[in-house]
Amino acid sequence: MWSSAGARGSLLGSRSAPLLAVLAAWAMAVPWLARAVGLEVDVPTRLELIDHVVPGVVVLACVLVLARRDRRDPAGHLWRLVALSVACLAGAWITATHLVLVPEALDGVTGWGPALAHLSAGPPILALAIAVLATEP
Repeated sequence: MWSSAGARGSLLGSRSAPLLAVLAAWAMAVPWLARAVGLEVDVPTRLELIDHVVPGVVVLACVLVLARRDRRDPAGHLWRLVALSVACLAGAWITATHLVLVPEALDGVTGWGPALAHLSAGPPILALAIAVLATEP
């Protein structure tokens, strides 16, 4: 008989890789989409690459590991845990590097639109990766 944690983990786990892939794509695209609609943050492009594209690519690599590793294989389970942990770190990186936008928005230095657009990628990646880690059987 499955416990509720196991059932929740298998359901969330089966949908987590595609959802993480979508969130990673959003993380990589948001700086340029934000610029296109006038919500840009005054930072050099290299910082956008470091703060959005690099962690997005890392999450996509984690998604590949999640999609290819079988849970029933003990080594596969370990690789899934590593991939989810690295995805957590990538989400934390995106979040941490953009938290400074909140005080800037409060002070009027940066608008709320650009701040929220840039913050929209990291917390969901971090939350999903933590949720899947917490429910991983």
